[in-house]
Amino acid sequence: MRLLLIEDEILLGRVVVQGLELARYEVTWCQSGTAGYERACEGGWAVILLDLMLPGRDGWSVCRGLRDRRDATPILMLTARDDIDDRVRGLELGADDYLVKPFAFPELRARIAALIRRGRGQRRRCIHVGELEIDTEVREVTRAGELLPLTPREYDLLEVLASREGHVVSKETILNLWGDWESTPNTVEVHLAALRRKLEPEKLVHTVHRRGYLLRDPKRETEPS
Repeated sequence: MRLLLIEDEILLGRVVVQGLELARYEVTWCQSGTAGYERACEGGWAVILLDLMLPGRDGWSVCRGLRDRRDATPILMLTARDDIDDRVRGLELGADDYLVKPFAFPELRARIAALIRRGRGQRRRCIHVGELEIDTEVREVTRAGELLPLTPREYDLLEVLASREGHVVSKETILNLWGDWESTPNTVEVHLAALRRKLEPEKLVHTVHRRGYLLRDPKRETEPS
């Protein structure tokens, strides 16, 4: 498994690289955001470990640039800034997970493993809802043949709802399927709002008061279950 570490703290970088290599990962380490972004664009990474405060190009910009390229590589943000606004901003830009420094190495390793498991391709399957086609192997969504630029979390939400079309999915179910420790019900709401904007003008995702959300093809007259 190839990992890309983008981190400018020398001591931390050495410790992380050494630990991950002992865990049998192949690690490439970049010490600036500019160099890290260039290497990230080469592709083929299982996970990108991304610091926020970087010389040349900060972590926000690196994350946004990769998602604008429709690069779905899992991104784990590493930062000393334990602020909820920073976490939400990172998630909105397309980060998959967030780990606050200082962290225990076993936790870092567990989060990397969880992101790799989540990103592994499933048996090729396409889900169709209205004009949407959701390819679960390559994790791409098209509408009437046009690719929709979804972040990894927006895609995860859409796939969960579409695979249970017509059935209510609770926030707790979504969080359990994400399988991380940092996300909250508010995080789900943030990603859902962004997903709805990208699905407009179609009204596919509906809120069921005190129960959760459901996705329904407007052409199908079914009651939520």
